[in-house]
Amino acid sequence: MAKLNRGKTTKLSIRLSVTARQKIEMAAKNLGISLGGVILFELTKIMKNPPSLADVEELKSKIRLEPNHFVLTISTQLIDKINVMSEDYGTKKNVLIGYMVSDHFEKLDVDNEEKDFESKRIMLQVNETLKKKMIEYSEENYIPLNALVSYSVLQGPYEGFPSYETDVTEQIFTKVPEYIGQIIKEESIEGNMREHFYSSLCLFKQFMTPEGRFYK
Repeated sequence: MAKLNRGKTTKLSIRLSVTARQKIEMAAKNLGISLGGVILFELTKIMKNPPSLADVEELKSKIRLEPNHFVLTISTQLIDKINVMSEDYGTKKNVLIGYMVSDHFEKLDVDNEEKDFESKRIMLQVNETLKKKMIEYSEENYIPLNALVSYSVLQGPYEGFPSYETDVTEQIFTKVPEYIGQIIKEESIEGNMREHFYSSLCLFKQFMTPEGRFYK
């Protein structure tokens, strides 16, 4: 497929706690993306309901940030929100976001079981409406498409039968960790369905239903 239009981006340096970095590294393996991709994946969620100034002040007494910085690429839209928050809270953004991200990952339950993380190329066949939503979310939030696919598969399929305005489908090729591909294969066999239909059910649940993380 064509290269996604990421729009204007900039760099953000943040400081992380040791525990947060370790969990970020494992989460990156689980989703088959970079450390920066994992941070952005969760930061997008955090910024929808950010901690209060009082919460951040409490984090400063509980979390120890390492002196080294981690640099990631983010959209200018997100950095604008961060700049406003940094000014309102009177805290440098590298420290402010560092506390927020570190707290989030320290609390996050990340699967650390050994799996086959080797990259596997898969084909998705999804409705044109679903594809449009996937690409828009990826571009707007600067989150790799394969991360959205891996996460959706890990959350399981929609239990009903998906409904769309049209019956036009399109193909998407992406890469996911081998164990994700194995989940798709095993679950599709158990459900007596094609692999691309099983993966589309997982994506439908996250993008097209109110319970989904990427629904809007």
